[in-house]
Amino acid sequence: MLKTDEEIKELLLAIKQAVSADSINLFTPYQNGFILKCSTEEKGDIIVTGKGVIAECLKTKQTFYSGEIDENISEIGYIKNNKVSSIFAAPVMDGSALTGVLTADSSTCNAFSESVRNTVQMFTRHIARIMERERIYPKLKRDYDGLKKLNEESSKLVSSLNINVIAEKMCEGAEKIASSHAFFFVASGKQFDLIHHTAKLSAISHQLSALDLKGAFINIAVENRHPIYMADMKDYRASVLPFGSENIRSIFVIPLIYENKLLGLFVMSSEKADFLDAFQMELLKVMCNQAAASIANAKLHAEIEKLAAVDGLTGLFNHRVFQEKLSEELKKLNRYSEPTSLLLTDIDFFKKINDTYGHPAGDLVLKGVSKIIRETIRDIDVPARYGGEEFTAILPRTDGKGAKNIAERLRKAAMDKAFDIGHISPIGPVRVTLSIGIAVSPSDAKTKEELIEKADQALYYAKHNGRNQSVLWSEIKG
Repeated sequence: MLKTDEEIKELLLAIKQAVSADSINLFTPYQNGFILKCSTEEKGDIIVTGKGVIAECLKTKQTFYSGEIDENISEIGYIKNNKVSSIFAAPVMDGSALTGVLTADSSTCNAFSESVRNTVQMFTRHIARIMERERIYPKLKRDYDGLKKLNEESSKLVSSLNINVIAEKMCEGAEKIASSHAFFFVASGKQFDLIHHTAKLSAISHQLSALDLKGAFINIAVENRHPIYMADMKDYRASVLPFGSENIRSIFVIPLIYENKLLGLFVMSSEKADFLDAFQMELLKVMCNQAAASIANAKLHAEIEKLAAVDGLTGLFNHRVFQEKLSEELKKLNRYSEPTSLLLTDIDFFKKINDTYGHPAGDLVLKGVSKIIRETIRDIDVPARYGGEEFTAILPRTDGKGAKNIAERLRKAAMDKAFDIGHISPIGPVRVTLSIGIAVSPSDAKTKEELIEKADQALYYAKHNGRNQSVLWSEIKG
């Protein structure tokens, strides 16, 4: 069976994390009212009362937002254990037809900015596509006896948010419908990567990425954006695939398109002429539509994961990911003898920059310092924004001396940099200095908490003994 409820629940959880809501809920019309279809909350935590904001949204097909729920709004359409101070409701549209209402709520007043509300509205389109698949599936099942097999293979496609797994399942499922060779290409700009195939490796070139399809028969489907079936290619002399391919007698090419965007290409070939009938082609088209939607969801999920892992201002890992990465790195100490060092960095007198030039200037300095950190440390190191004007960097396989050298390079690079804030303040470029605390595991500390504490103590020493310096905890202990 299609696991649309699970897919929607997973998407709602991703939205909740992306917009920092207390709960995300999907309501659908039912008789003269509405019901709760899916929620990020536990069963029974959301109680539908009817009418209110949701009923109005169903009626008008318009978004609704209030950042201060009070007596003026008697009912939002549901109740929950926690107080609701901010509510945003957006219609889920399938063309001109309304299929549901998506809500985001928070106990915080004015919780959802315009950009956040736009993000929630963007997700309604993905939910509409999922609900559309849920709606048309029974109709397809009635039309085709063979949809049992399609259902089995399609459910595999929606069960993963990994593009490589989706490609593998698509190829496996397609071969159950028709015995042939399958190729799954993913678009990468104007080129394509072959990420899965069922042909013999000796039959294709070793280069499977950044393939240019121009001149190959399958590029016709890319240019026309329509499936193309050639029942007999016996007299076709040009290249069929972008790499060496022999004994292809017939071929079926399906562009993978989602919301008018070409995401990839699915190809089936056979050494036999006319290896597919109309029924099999229809099944493959449906599977490819599902695969395209699954790829879009996988890419969306990857983007959400990135947003959840990266500090929005600096582009560095956020505090949560830093904690996870440091735990992972310290676990490696049980297997390897090389130490791990931690830098904790603070911008000296940063508050003065904000107070003198304003927060926009401070943001420019934070971005600039984060850029210096990325450019100064090594590829194996893990930089992150620790909080406020503090940054951190995990230095694997680095002892105290090596960490000190990296810290000094970083400190000098920041000291030499002039941050241009001319469009914000008429005063010339701003210069900053850094104070850096360094601790090493396992010599200074064996646990994550101890290592952070020792680095923080070294940073405290640096800031209270002149600033603009890097200090090893081992230099001040005792």
